[in-house]
Amino acid sequence: QALLPRTEGKGRIAAFEIMIANTAVRNLIREGKTFELHNVLQLHSNDGMQTLDQALAGLVRMKLVGPEEAMMKSSHPERLEKLLEFHFPAAKSLV
Repeated sequence: QALLPRTEGKGRIAAFEIMIANTAVRNLIREGKTFELHNVLQLHSNDGMQTLDQALAGLVRMKLVGPEEAMMKSSHPERLEKLLEFHFPAAKSLV
């Protein structure tokens, strides 16, 4: 999770991952394959799960945070860049 300054300059807003303990998540944890959990978060976004990068991209799309701030908080800027390029083709110059 990360706290980012709001674009309007007043306060901060949280970006966070959401993981739901479905069968796939439980099995990966039981089998000690926690390194694969990120893939489950990406694949199950329709079930309410989200990666930090998906949350950051959503905040940028809603214009609640700036793309530069989001990039600084991302642990995988290249993934965030791809998410932003999909919605903002000019975002390629942010990294």
